[in-house]
Amino acid sequence: MIPLVILWCGLLLCLPPPTSPACFLGKEAECQDANFVPGSDLAGEGFDITKMQRLGTFVIDMSKWELKNNTCNLCKNPFMQNKKQKLPVSVIYWRATQKCKRSLSSSIYESSESLVSSSTSSVENNWKAGLGIGNAVSKMSLMLAGTNSKLAEYSMTKTKKDKFSFIKHILVNSCDEYHGKPKYININVCYFSQYIVKLGGTVQSVTSVKQCMATLQDLSMDEVKACLDVEASASVMGRISIDTAYSHCKQSKDNRLSTHSFANSFTDRLTEIMGGHAQDTALLFSASNDPGAFNQWLSTVPEKPDMISFSLKPLHMLLPVKNPKHEQLCRAIRDYILQSALLKNCSTPCKAGIATNPKEPCVCSCHNNPGVKANCCPAQRGLAQISVTVMKATGLWGDYFSQTDGYVKVLRNHKVFLGETAVIWNQNSPTWNWKFDLGSFVLSQFGGLRLEVWDRDNKWDDDLLGACNIQLKAGIKEEFCQLNHGLLYYKTSVTCGPSLAGSSCTDYVGSPMASHLEKVYVSRHARPILKDELVKMGVLLDERRLLFSQTNNPKSKTQTL
Repeated sequence: MIPLVILWCGLLLCLPPPTSPACFLGKEAECQDANFVPGSDLAGEGFDITKMQRLGTFVIDMSKWELKNNTCNLCKNPFMQNKKQKLPVSVIYWRATQKCKRSLSSSIYESSESLVSSSTSSVENNWKAGLGIGNAVSKMSLMLAGTNSKLAEYSMTKTKKDKFSFIKHILVNSCDEYHGKPKYININVCYFSQYIVKLGGTVQSVTSVKQCMATLQDLSMDEVKACLDVEASASVMGRISIDTAYSHCKQSKDNRLSTHSFANSFTDRLTEIMGGHAQDTALLFSASNDPGAFNQWLSTVPEKPDMISFSLKPLHMLLPVKNPKHEQLCRAIRDYILQSALLKNCSTPCKAGIATNPKEPCVCSCHNNPGVKANCCPAQRGLAQISVTVMKATGLWGDYFSQTDGYVKVLRNHKVFLGETAVIWNQNSPTWNWKFDLGSFVLSQFGGLRLEVWDRDNKWDDDLLGACNIQLKAGIKEEFCQLNHGLLYYKTSVTCGPSLAGSSCTDYVGSPMASHLEKVYVSRHARPILKDELVKMGVLLDERRLLFSQTNNPKSKTQTL
């Protein structure tokens, strides 16, 4: 059975007494009356790196506080009116800062893959060390951490339906930190490692933005981020300074948005709050709706802090190397992580533009494409690629004593000349099949298409035999129109720009993946590792694990590693 407790976050054991000036050796009576320092038990809790969350199960007893003669380590907590609180015996150092440090940061991610990969920013060490998965990661573009997290569930599926960018805001309120010295003792071996765990509160809000929808509102991702920054700062700092950014965002909001804020216009958001007590999840954008919500949450963080950054060690490292379970547990953890891993793989090549960002190899950039922005989205509604094919004419009459020397002119808005066909001599029913690729236009500004049929004489005295005035609509249409004498047959092709639909190409539509790829991929550019590939990597799959257990122990149907 693969263990669900994957990584140990932690601080095991303590040798010397705390060195913090606020801590001292307490007597038995004081220790019995004192509560534990808030958050001091977090270091011994199991952590699932694929879910990026604590498991609620403890691999270290963090309730033990007794030192020699039933004394304990007591510390004065400045955030709790200098109340004396005790430390678990596994914690050797605790320090509260004089004042909680608050920081607000934001980033743009152009894919769900890069967003999910960023979730390990709170892990301060190389958590993969000792698991033997370095070779697999170097040979393949793998996502290991966070693939089963709430963030992955929120962001990855939606990218199969449309092109999304993600704007992540993180508020960190850092208050105190713990130092620990894990000690694993075998008869002949002692192993030591130093860790620091920082506690406090965090609010992480990830806003999903449909790239082309924002572009059609004449908003770039940088602009949306900057204006969300302004609104988040208003919640965190309690006020908005009248500066260039604020003035620009107010102007953009008034001109382009129907709501009174960017946060209310872009509402597809996942918020995760760590530490404290919060009833309103929209803490970072609560300034207009509930101005006191953020500070109310902030005041509860010292009494219920959570980990804001930490170090992780694989669980098998709690066992001595010579213990047979050490290698078995290491392999089980490795196999669990690899079976949850995702392979980054571009589902389709760029239909327009090219991939230019090595950090985002599946994101396409467009340059020198008329009417299309750098993100390959249309600059405005109504954009379409237009072509017309002059097919043939029948029953023309251009000359009295000979047949028609016919050709066709193509005009826009009744007067702008776009081109003409070749002349077909002495033929009253000529066939041209002449295609004109007119390029990209906004249909409402195009002004209609006009096809004029002429009989060639001396160029300056050519005769107009009739004209067709065409109002263009999306789609491919083969039609004919009546001339002074005869008929003209033609075909129009109007292809709406990316993410546009409707007869006038003014309706927004998503850009979903192909249906056969959607079934295979977890996100637009990531899929599970195939079983055959896992076997080649040496992974013992669940069904093979059961067979392996039965083979090694015929009397037992299962074997727990």
